[in-house]
Amino acid sequence: MTTITIDGENYQVETGQNLLQACQTLGLDVPYFCWHPAMGSVGSCRQCAVTLYKDAEDTRGRLTMSCMTPVADGQILALNNPDIKQFRDMQIEALMINHPHDCPVCEEGGECHLQDMTLMSGHVKRRFRGPKQTHNNQYLGPFIGHEMNRCIACYRCVRYYRDYSGGTDFDVFASRNNVYFGRAEDGDLENEFSGNLVEVCPTGVFTDKTYSQHYVRKWDLQSAPSICTQCSVGCNTYPAERNGILRRISNRYHPHINGHFLCDRGRFGYDFVNHQQRLTHPWQRNVKQKSTDKISAQQAQERLQELVNSSSVLAIGSARSSLENNFALRELVGKDNFYADCSQQTLRQTQVLNQCYQQGVLPRSSLQTLESADAALLIGEDITQTAPRFALSLRQMTRNAGLQKAAEMGLAAWQDAEVRNIAQQLKSPLHIINSHTTRLDDVAVETSCCLPSQQVTLINEINALLSNPKQSSKDFSDHARAIAQSLQAATQPIIVTGIHSDCEALLRATIQLSQTLQRLNNNSGFICA
Repeated sequence: MTTITIDGENYQVETGQNLLQACQTLGLDVPYFCWHPAMGSVGSCRQCAVTLYKDAEDTRGRLTMSCMTPVADGQILALNNPDIKQFRDMQIEALMINHPHDCPVCEEGGECHLQDMTLMSGHVKRRFRGPKQTHNNQYLGPFIGHEMNRCIACYRCVRYYRDYSGGTDFDVFASRNNVYFGRAEDGDLENEFSGNLVEVCPTGVFTDKTYSQHYVRKWDLQSAPSICTQCSVGCNTYPAERNGILRRISNRYHPHINGHFLCDRGRFGYDFVNHQQRLTHPWQRNVKQKSTDKISAQQAQERLQELVNSSSVLAIGSARSSLENNFALRELVGKDNFYADCSQQTLRQTQVLNQCYQQGVLPRSSLQTLESADAALLIGEDITQTAPRFALSLRQMTRNAGLQKAAEMGLAAWQDAEVRNIAQQLKSPLHIINSHTTRLDDVAVETSCCLPSQQVTLINEINALLSNPKQSSKDFSDHARAIAQSLQAATQPIIVTGIHSDCEALLRATIQLSQTLQRLNNNSGFICA
């Protein structure tokens, strides 16, 4: 811990933070726009300025950006002296000169970061009376709306889309006080995580079009914590409804799972709930009259109990439902009458995985484990399509070698621009073994495209090399040697796989490889989508 003095009060803060993080941890108000906890600092908005004093005798101090200044023992700073307040007032006024001030019709109104920071800075009256700089909006696809005139040039959007999620079809154009954030031409955003622009943007530049179709203000929404049902990751979400209509899905922060971001499927794939033909009441087939009758929930429960007591009733579980719901259904009809909604091959693989986890054969790993690994092997799964949030974490994993090098040079992880320059040259190895190309190939050091049977052979070779490193490697392929070398050299390797190839032999070979790696390295991880 480090001791710093803020406005005459001494505080203990964590070493390695910047001053903005320290102030937020302490509950002190410092306005900011460009800083984001998942993306670090670049100092572009100049709004988080504080006064930093050389020592206790210094009465003048110097202006510094708190997001770009690391904490140091004995620091003395002021948050609200007249000079710094005047600077913030001038800065926010400059940022707001071209803003349309359209809060009454803006979809961000009531939950707008710009509104909060503007009031915090004391900017409540507009003096500028000249013509505003305006921009043409773009069509960015069916999910994201674009209102470029609200932009304050914080650069969060392009830093997230290009640097964090790996998108290539979105950028910043022009320069100085006339910048434009968008695509080179109109068209659908191609990245699978583009929906996070809606939450990353501190203003209303990017809006949720699915929410716009039945928009209400935030204070009219009823929200509750929930879990995304679109895949097996279990991202935490906030579904929000009004008058029985599900209006939107937003991210719910969880440090060990989804963090600050969701995939587009989880954010926008909810509207089936509102479909007019969706069953909302119990129905019973009337065979004699050849009709379907609507019945009450009580009638449905009584009729179902009669069927269960009098005859055999078959039940089909759902992979889209919770484990608790499926368990309750199985208990109702009996284990022998319960069936899964998947193929026999998929069911057998699921049972193999379940048995391995119950016996402690495989380590239990989280997305946090994945993002902190220093080498990864992705086997037989197009993870971007089956469990997208894993793919975003794998992208962050490849930066860890650069982060470690930056730390050795005295750079903190939040110093984003400097760290990314190093991370572009030095990456943690990601190896991919699959039957086709994937969206992660651009960050992989090596990709092996082959049939599932050939994948099994390659994995067995890697297993043999790891089991007996002293044996001659001449009899093994170059890919096997490269992957084995990466896994051996890593201090926290991880294996990511799935069951969508319907190849049980591939899954068993992967499990055996994970067991071998676990014997060699207790810190190794395993994730199956």
